[in-house]
Amino acid sequence: MNQKFLTFLFIFFISGVIFAQGGIKGTIVDESGVAISQAEVFIKSIKQGTVTNTRGEFELNNINNGTYTVSVIYIGYLTVEKSFTISNSILNLGLITLNSSYQVFEEVVVSGSRKMEKITQAPVTINVISARQLDNFVGDPSELIAQQKGIDFIKTGAFVSGFNIRGFNSAFNPKMLQLDDNRFSTLIATGLPFGPLSSIIKEDIERVEIVLGPSSALYGPNAHNGLVNTITKSPWKYEGTEIALGAGSYDAFNARFRHAKKLNDKWAYKVTGGYAEGTDVNWTDSVYVAGIAKPELELDRKSKFLKAETSVYYKPTTDSEIKAIYGTSKSSYLAVTNVGRNQIKDWGIQFLQGTYTSKRLFAQLYKTWSSTDDTYAITTRTENYWGLIGAGNTHEEALVGSYGGNNPPIFVDKSDRLNTEIQYNNNIGGLDYIVGAQYQKDKADSRDTYLIDATGPIELEQKGFYGQLEYKIGESGVKLIAAARGDDHDLYGFNFIPKAGITYTMDKGTWRFTYGKGIASPTILNLSGDLFGGIILGNGEGFTLSDGSKIKPVEVETIQTLELGYKGYLSEGKLYLDANAYYNMSENFLSPLTNIVPTGLAGGSVVTHRGDQPIEELTVGLAPGLYDAGGFILTYLNFGKVDTYGFDLGLTYYFNEYYNMTLNYSFFDYNMDKNDLANDGDKNGVVNVLDLPINTPKNKISSAFNFSRDKFYGSILSRYIQKYDFFSGRNVAAKTNTDLMIGGDPVVEGQRVGKKFNYGQLGGFFLNVNFGYKISDHLSLGAYVNNILDTNNYEFVASPPSERAYGVELKIKF
Repeated sequence: MNQKFLTFLFIFFISGVIFAQGGIKGTIVDESGVAISQAEVFIKSIKQGTVTNTRGEFELNNINNGTYTVSVIYIGYLTVEKSFTISNSILNLGLITLNSSYQVFEEVVVSGSRKMEKITQAPVTINVISARQLDNFVGDPSELIAQQKGIDFIKTGAFVSGFNIRGFNSAFNPKMLQLDDNRFSTLIATGLPFGPLSSIIKEDIERVEIVLGPSSALYGPNAHNGLVNTITKSPWKYEGTEIALGAGSYDAFNARFRHAKKLNDKWAYKVTGGYAEGTDVNWTDSVYVAGIAKPELELDRKSKFLKAETSVYYKPTTDSEIKAIYGTSKSSYLAVTNVGRNQIKDWGIQFLQGTYTSKRLFAQLYKTWSSTDDTYAITTRTENYWGLIGAGNTHEEALVGSYGGNNPPIFVDKSDRLNTEIQYNNNIGGLDYIVGAQYQKDKADSRDTYLIDATGPIELEQKGFYGQLEYKIGESGVKLIAAARGDDHDLYGFNFIPKAGITYTMDKGTWRFTYGKGIASPTILNLSGDLFGGIILGNGEGFTLSDGSKIKPVEVETIQTLELGYKGYLSEGKLYLDANAYYNMSENFLSPLTNIVPTGLAGGSVVTHRGDQPIEELTVGLAPGLYDAGGFILTYLNFGKVDTYGFDLGLTYYFNEYYNMTLNYSFFDYNMDKNDLANDGDKNGVVNVLDLPINTPKNKISSAFNFSRDKFYGSILSRYIQKYDFFSGRNVAAKTNTDLMIGGDPVVEGQRVGKKFNYGQLGGFFLNVNFGYKISDHLSLGAYVNNILDTNNYEFVASPPSERAYGVELKIKF
C-alpha cells in the first residue's frame, strides 16, 4: 500500500467525519407573530444551545448526524419541543410559535436556582404572579399577593400594604428579602423592604416570583423567611406605549405610563413613570401620656407616591446584553413602627444599575441612595407636645418645641449602598454548576438623629461567595442539589450557609426533599441605633457593666428548614397541585428592646461602656439622674430557640384557557419550651408568648375564580384568616388574656394595654370583586370593589380596620 493511497484514505476518513455534521436554524415568534428575543434553544442530549437574536432567529452548528430533540424555552410561555434529524446539512425548522402560558405550572422561573427552570422542577416552593394576571387585574396588585399560599398579608391603611412569609412578623420586619431586577431593594439603615418606596409600576412587571422558605444560600442574609423577586418587562419583547388612569375611594387618583421601543437589532430603551395620591382612612391612633389618651398630633393623612425609571439596552452579540437603569421615587405616607406610626415625608430613593448578561456570565454593579429630611415619629412628637403643655408652654410654643428637646422625633436619612456581583454557570458532563461572588458596602448616615453617627456615616462592608451544584442521574428523573454560601461581615463576622436537596421528576410532576439554612442579620439600627437621648442603643459592640460583666454584641439569627413538596398534575391539563410540608428550627433570636441593667435604678450595677466608648458620651442631654449614668439602657440581645412547622396546599383547576379556579390553604404552628429561661427574651423570669411573638395565624384559606374571554376579564377573590394575636414593641392586637401583663396592665381587648390601645385580634374574612371590559385592542375599562362585605376587620397593629373600597381604571395601549 503506497503513501499516496494512505493519504487518500486519511483525507477521505477526515472528510467523512467533518461532513457527517450539520445544524439547525429557525425563527421563534409568539402567537401574534412577533419575534421573541433571548429565547433559549437547547439540545439536552448534547448539552448544546444558543439564544435567539432580536429578530427571533437562531442557528446551531456542528451537530453530528442523528436524531435529536430541541427545546425552546422562554419565561411566560409554554416550552416547545421538536424532534429533528441531521444528515450532512443545515436544517431549517422554520417558524416556531410559542404560546403564552395561561397555566401557571407551565411557567419558567429563575428565583429558585438563579437560572431558568420549569416551575414544576424548581427545588423550592415558588408562587408566581404573571404579566397575564396583572394585565387582567384592576387596581392594587398587592391584592394578588394576598391570595398566595404561605403569605401573611397586612394592610396599614388605604394605600400601603405588605406581607411576610412563614411566621415571626412584626411592625419592623427585615426578615424577607425584596429583589427588583436582581437588585437588593431594602433600606440601608433599617433593612426594611422598600415596599411603597419602589420605583416599579404595575404595567412594567413581567412577573413576581415569591420563594417560600430560607434562600440565604444563594441570596445572602435576610432571605431568611423567603424572598420576593420582581422582574420587569424587556423592551425587546414588550414594545409600545401604555397609559393607565385610575380613581377611587379616599380621594384616590393615579396615573402611570410605560413606553418601550426597539431602535434596531442592537439598541432598545424603556421609560416608565407613575404618580398616585389620596387621603388615608379617617382614623386616629391613641397616644397615651401619663395614662391619658391623646390623638396623634397634626396627623397628615395625605399620601403621595411619585416614581420613574429609564433604561437603555445594548446587545454586543446575539446572546449577550448590557443594560443601564436609573430609577427614582419620592413618597409621603403613614407607616407603622414598633412604637406607633411615622409620618413619612418626601422619602426619596434613587438607584443606578448596570448589568451584563450572557449565556454563561452575569455581572452587575449598582448604587442605591436613600434620603429624607422631615420624616418624624408621630407618637414621640405627640408625647413631646403634651409634655411641653404640661410644663406651661403655649400651644404654639409646644408645636414648635415638639420637634426638639431631649427626645427629638425627626429622622434624617442620607444613606447609600454600593453592590456588585458576578456569577458564572456551566456544566461538566451531567453536572451543572453556578458560582458567584457579591460585595456590599453600606454607608448609613442619619446626621445623628437615630444612629450613633455624630462623627460621620457608619460604613460597613460585607462579602459573600456562593455556589450550587446540580447533578441529574441519567434518565432516572432524580436530580441532586447542593449549594453553599460564605458571608463575611465587618461586625458579625463569618457565616456558612448550606443547602441540599433531591428531586424526582415523573411524567405528571416532581417530588422534592430539601434542607436549607437561612440567616437574618442584625440591621444597622440594631447594631448602631441611638434613640431617646441614648436610652436605646444598638448592640454592635457589646457593653461593659460596672461590676465587670460583659454583654455580648448581637449575632445573626438562624433558621434551618426541612421541607417535603410536590408539584404536578392530578388531572392532565386540568387540575394542578402544589403542596409542601416543612419543619423549621430557629434560634438566636434578636430580642425585643431589653433593659440590660434591671437593678441599675435600685443602686446596683450600671453600664459604663458601649464597646470602648464611655456611656456618658452617648447619654449627653438627658436630664440629671441615673439615666445618664447608664442605669437604664435598652438594647438588643440574642436568645432562645423555637421550632415551627406547617404545610401549604395549592390547587388550581383549569376549565379551559378562559376560566380557572384556585384554592390555597396554609397551616402554621410552633413548639416552644416555656420552662427554658433561655427563651426569656425580656428577662423578666417568665417565658410566654410575649418573648417570642409568632404573629402568624394558624389557618389561612383563599380562593379565586378568574376569567378572561373575548372582551371581558375579571376575578372574584376571597380569603379567610383565622383570628390571631399580634405583639410588636408597644403594639398589642390580642384577645383578652389577663395572665399576660404588658407595662403593668393585663391584656384586655378594647382597653389600654401598656402604652397602646388593644383593638383586638387581627384577621377575618375578605371578599373582593374585580372586572374589566376591552372596548378595543387599544382601550379597556375596569373596576373593583375590595372588602365588598365591609367587614371592618383589622389587618395590622396601629392601623385602621379595612373598609369597603372601590375604584375604576382606564388603560390605553399603543
